[in-house]
Amino acid sequence: MKRAALLLALAFAPGGAWAADGGLPQAPPSGPGRLPEDPALGARSTAQWRTFMAAEERERQLQFDRKRIKQHRAVLRLLKAARARYDRARTKAAVEAVRIGFPATADDVHKRMTEIDHWGNNSKVLADYEALLHMLADDYAAARIAALDGDRAPLDRARADFAALQKKIATWLSEAAESKDD
Repeated sequence: MKRAALLLALAFAPGGAWAADGGLPQAPPSGPGRLPEDPALGARSTAQWRTFMAAEERERQLQFDRKRIKQHRAVLRLLKAARARYDRARTKAAVEAVRIGFPATADDVHKRMTEIDHWGNNSKVLADYEALLHMLADDYAAARIAALDGDRAPLDRARADFAALQKKIATWLSEAAESKDD
């Protein structure tokens, strides 16, 4: 309250920010008594503000995902189970059957992702889930078929990519689970 009164007093004081008649704000005084702006300090201040806001956004996302850990774990189980079905397929026909059935799993995962984050901009791992879904829908099936034909390199790459995304998600969710409330 004292601060508001002080600001009002300064604003309407002679030479303050507002015109004496209560009209539009006046331009700030210029001339030899005014300090010049320092572009380097302004840039540093802007960088500090951006760093602060990035940290705040990170904390917000950690808190958001922390409240939905069980739902995230359910999505990860579905994705791991889909990959396991591909890995258990021992023939091209079996891989094709898994690939044909995959859209139902993908729909279930998308439904759960929407339950986690309706707007799609609060959870940090949604893009990683999408990448895993894309991988399972296309690349992983093709790599599994190539492995059945004797070329294991694509499957090894696909498994490594899948594992890297899983690790990234697990690391984030672990950090979210350990985060504290504001």
